[in-house]
Amino acid sequence: MKRFLKEHWIALLLAVLTSVIVAAPQVYFRIEHRNDGVYQGIELLPDSPRSALTREIMDGHPNLGNVYYKDGKDDPYLWQPFQPMAVAYMGELFGLDINNTFLLSRIVLPFLAFMLIYGFALLVSRDKLVALSSAALLLLADLLLSFAGLSGLLQGASPSTFIQIARPVNPVMTYIPLFAFLIAFWLWYTRQTKGWWFASTVLLGATFYTYFYAWSYLYAFGGILVAILLIGREWRQALGLASVYLGGLVLAIPYGINLYRASLFPNYVEVSERFGVVATHAPLFVGVLSVAALLIFLIGFPRNDRRVFFFGLALLVTPLLTMNQQIITGKIMQPDHYHWFFHKPIGIIFILTTVFYLLSRWRLDFYKKALAVGIVAASVLTGALAQASAYRNDPRDGGAIAIERQQYGPVMKWLSAHAEKEAVVFANNEISHLTVIYTPQNVFYHRVVGNSLAATKERLLEVVSTFYRLRGVGASDARRIFFDERGYLSTNIYGIYYREALGSYEAIPDDKIAEALSFYTATLSVPTDEWLQSIFKKYEVEYLVWDKEADPTWNLDRYAFLEKAAEFGTVAIYRFNP
Repeated sequence: MKRFLKEHWIALLLAVLTSVIVAAPQVYFRIEHRNDGVYQGIELLPDSPRSALTREIMDGHPNLGNVYYKDGKDDPYLWQPFQPMAVAYMGELFGLDINNTFLLSRIVLPFLAFMLIYGFALLVSRDKLVALSSAALLLLADLLLSFAGLSGLLQGASPSTFIQIARPVNPVMTYIPLFAFLIAFWLWYTRQTKGWWFASTVLLGATFYTYFYAWSYLYAFGGILVAILLIGREWRQALGLASVYLGGLVLAIPYGINLYRASLFPNYVEVSERFGVVATHAPLFVGVLSVAALLIFLIGFPRNDRRVFFFGLALLVTPLLTMNQQIITGKIMQPDHYHWFFHKPIGIIFILTTVFYLLSRWRLDFYKKALAVGIVAASVLTGALAQASAYRNDPRDGGAIAIERQQYGPVMKWLSAHAEKEAVVFANNEISHLTVIYTPQNVFYHRVVGNSLAATKERLLEVVSTFYRLRGVGASDARRIFFDERGYLSTNIYGIYYREALGSYEAIPDDKIAEALSFYTATLSVPTDEWLQSIFKKYEVEYLVWDKEADPTWNLDRYAFLEKAAEFGTVAIYRFNP
């Protein structure tokens, strides 16, 4: 341990600093509003579905069959459970609530991610400066790794979003198993000891329960590496590596059974489309960074160790396959996820490895150290600046938005204390999202509930129609409103499909809008009070939360079947009495 601390103290220090930068806004928000009466328990939890997934597991539903509805809890899962499980059980281990669970994860997980990226980069490059630069750049300065982010900074614009690893659960829980596997697999590849074979196999199998893009990326990489070894007639080593991937498939059997069960549902295809699955055979460009990384690697990476070279070559060729598998399969799903969380990190590590190797070879050690210090310093400053700036300026998750959300804190506490666990709550978009994070209740509506098998198209149409009925949209103005709000309809009925297939939510075809309009106008033959009662009974709604300022047209006081149970400022809670 003393030797480890002596050799890697800088990495440990930077890993701790990374955790501090990630967790600081959440801690500072509590401190800033500790004594001014503003803070009501709602914290800076970015708009991520994985916040609700974590709460669902803490509420005793690790299957994740349906996170939002009361029904469908035992359906096959479509969101892989391992990532939110790791965070939820970490919090439960220490008896923490949801806020402190995420705070703990923001302290522990970035530290682990930093050390794992550092460890893998160190194995590949055998250079601590490369390892330190890679980990700092990837975790703290993702803003510098995109054209939009870099150009904005150069033009003096302040960052308006938190750094990626500050988001709950993902992507930090993508990096941890990814780099843990790469380290174990590297050591099996180079040392051929049984312990590393076992670790590699288990970690690879775990990726099936972590992230679709993780296991598909790693199997593409493994296939390419084995093919390279076979071409080089490295039969024994190719067989040894292939055995890891076969072992991973054995561990993936429960995942395969779950996926098969899901495919038997009548609406499986339409739900997969809401996830962004698009039918196409069109090839995609792998990205400038991936091409640059491959070219730099081929030109300058050392070839004195064939094993290292082949390993790196396979990783950098993998984007050609992952970004174009649809040429064969005819299906593609959000390919940018491969770039953000796999192609970019691996490309950066090998670019830095090659550049630092060339500087050493040319005996430019001073410039090498200066470059490393510059990268680390710029990364730390960028991460700190992004966190501080986003705290004030993030339009979705910054401190100003969090202050507005405090008005719902008493509502969340009341529902947690008075409503039965698993009761169904009817509310608008914002309140529904907070309900599934801060209470053990379910909701009538959620903006991403379409990504579950219980969300049939008819159900989504009924949900949308219910909100339009509460707004008082009549037959005379329905057509205008439906076509004006095409993006809203696209999102709530078809998920991200038209964004992925046609470039934007608003690109939804007119005939799909007309279909929703036809469904809605048919409901107008039933009086609104009768429609609401039938819908609330059908979906077991027990409580309604009305924000009078956000939704003034609802006017829930006029319905005799609703009984006011509590009121907090402009937000009222009603019980449904059929």
